[in-house]
Amino acid sequence: MTKTTQTRRGFLALSTATLGTAIAAPSILRAQTEQIIKIAYNLPEHHATGTYFETLAKEIAERTVDTSIKLVPQTFPDGQLYNDTQLPDAISTGATHIGQVNLGFMAGRDAELLRVWAMPFLYETWEAEWAAEDSPAMHNAFATQLAKYEHEMLGWMAYGTVEIYSNSPIRMPTDMQGLKMRSFGLDATQLLSQLGASPVTMSSQEIYQAMQRGTIDGCVTGPSSVLSRKLFEVTKYGTNASMIRLPFVSSASKMWWDTLPEDVKTALQEAALVAQKASRDQGKADSEQVTEQLREVGVEIADMTPEERKAWSEAAAPLLEDYKAKTGEAGAKILAAVAAANVAHPAG
Repeated sequence: MTKTTQTRRGFLALSTATLGTAIAAPSILRAQTEQIIKIAYNLPEHHATGTYFETLAKEIAERTVDTSIKLVPQTFPDGQLYNDTQLPDAISTGATHIGQVNLGFMAGRDAELLRVWAMPFLYETWEAEWAAEDSPAMHNAFATQLAKYEHEMLGWMAYGTVEIYSNSPIRMPTDMQGLKMRSFGLDATQLLSQLGASPVTMSSQEIYQAMQRGTIDGCVTGPSSVLSRKLFEVTKYGTNASMIRLPFVSSASKMWWDTLPEDVKTALQEAALVAQKASRDQGKADSEQVTEQLREVGVEIADMTPEERKAWSEAAAPLLEDYKAKTGEAGAKILAAVAAANVAHPAG
């Protein structure tokens, strides 16, 4: 056992003793009939991410009524327990049982393969994204890598598209020169740097104040966040290019997961599938409405021409080549699944 794992397990034991939660050794768990679990995420309840976790909680409660342990979920939306930068470690250490994972805030060698989750201009359609995510190549690769962080992957949830918002018009890659931009994820950050912008990593909850104070000139984020966090009050321009079709991951503390009986694990997996579909359905529907709502509140949205979109795709191409070079056969299998999904679910 590594020193890091020993530390995490020690933290979990301390949290259990202090909070009175039912994360316990398997022998104790089998004697329990009810267990309260914490589910934490960083976005509002009405967002597609919130829909995922609220649906998950409801399904878990219903599906574990007659299992060997009855789980009683408590949800903590909108960063009430942890923000998006803190959640990956909170799940690893067992400080929360289940939570949202923004993979952009996971770093290290084991995260290299995961970079594809936020690769710009990767998918043609929503359906292509979902087909790739559900492919054995992609799902198994992500589950294996996340396990190295003490995460048990439960599934995907829709965030929506990611666009660029700023206080100056953005249509071409050259328009990014000299701007200070909030970013997340390695590839979006590298793309901004390549285009001459200065990327700044921060939680989505910090964007409003940073824009208001002029600390940043703009941000890479989703239309749904611009609307729900009222960023339209502090930004004037946006794009409508589906720069990134972005999912988040739902995962459980692996240390907690490994203590659960098989019937409870099965119930959790079934609940996660129902929640995944609910989130995806809402994410797609929201994306078709939110851009128009932003226009209505005064944000000037740039609809990219085919030529402009091609320029952006070409600007992002070196990131894909770098990913291929660094991830070898494992990355090639994922990209093959992506290519197959784009062929099966083309645009238009």
